[in-house]
Amino acid sequence: MTVLVVGATGTVGPHVVRALAALGVPARALARDADRARAILPAGTDIRHGDPGDDDDLLAAAGGAEALFLLTSHDHRMADLQLRIIRALRRTGIRIVKLSGTSSAINPDGPQACRQHWEIEHVLAASGQPYAVLRPNAFMQTLIDQIMLPAVKATGAIPNAIGAAGISFINARDVGECAAQVLTSRQWDGQSLVLTGPRAVGFAEIAGLVSAKTGQSVGTREITPADIRIQLEQRGMARWEAEHFQEMYQLFRDGRSEFVSGDVERLLGRPPGTVEDHLAAHPDLAVAPLDAS
Repeated sequence: MTVLVVGATGTVGPHVVRALAALGVPARALARDADRARAILPAGTDIRHGDPGDDDDLLAAAGGAEALFLLTSHDHRMADLQLRIIRALRRTGIRIVKLSGTSSAINPDGPQACRQHWEIEHVLAASGQPYAVLRPNAFMQTLIDQIMLPAVKATGAIPNAIGAAGISFINARDVGECAAQVLTSRQWDGQSLVLTGPRAVGFAEIAGLVSAKTGQSVGTREITPADIRIQLEQRGMARWEAEHFQEMYQLFRDGRSEFVSGDVERLLGRPPGTVEDHLAAHPDLAVAPLDAS
C-alpha cells in the first residue's frame, strides 16, 4: 500500500513518514515547499510538490494511495482547508486518518482551534469516508522544547500558567508511530483514539527534572493564562490565536489535560514515552543562572 501524508514537515509529520518506512510502507508527501520536505524527510520519500488546498494537486497526489494522514497548519481557516480536502476525496474510498487536538477541548465551545477540530471530526464521521481520528494531548516538543526550555535558557525559570495542575504530555514520535499503525490497519476505522503520556506532570516537576539534568537551579515563574494572551499579542500574534492559547492554558490549569489513556499501548504494544526519557535524551539543556538580586 501507499500512504499520502499531508502535513509531513511539521512536528508530527516526519515521525509519521519514518514510522511508515520502518513498517515497509511507502509514504508520499504532498508539500508546498518540496525543497524543505526533502531536507526534513528520509531519503527516498516520494515528495510531490503541490498545494493540499488545490483539488487537482491533491487528487493527483492521492492517486493510487489507500490512506491519507490529514494534518494542516494551526490557522484561523484550518477547518476550511481540511473540509475542502475531505470534500475533494469524497467517493475516492481513501481512508482518512485525521490528527485532531487535545481530547478534553474538542467540543463546539472549546478553544478556537479545537472548535474547528470538532467541526471537522463531525463532518468526517458523517461523510461515509473510511476514517479514524487521533487526539493527542500536548506535545513535549511544543510546550517543553519550544516554550519551557528557551525560557529556562533565557531566565533560569519556567513560566507557569497552569498552577499545580499537570499535563499528560506525549512525545510526537509516539504520535507518529501510532499514526502509522492506524494508517496501515482497518482495525481502527471509525474510532477516535486518545493519545497521552503515561502520567500527568506539572511544570514545577519539569523544572526539577531540568535542574537534575543540568546541575543548575531552575524554578518556575507564576503567571496566569491571561498573561499568556497579553504577551503573545505584544509579540504580534493575532488576537484569535492569542485567545486560543489563553483558553488552552486555562483548560490545562483546570486539570482537564491530566487524564491518561491506554490507547498508545494498545496501538504500539508498549507504554508511551515519559517526560523523563525525553529530557534525558535532549541534546542541549544549558540554562541561564537565576537572578541573584
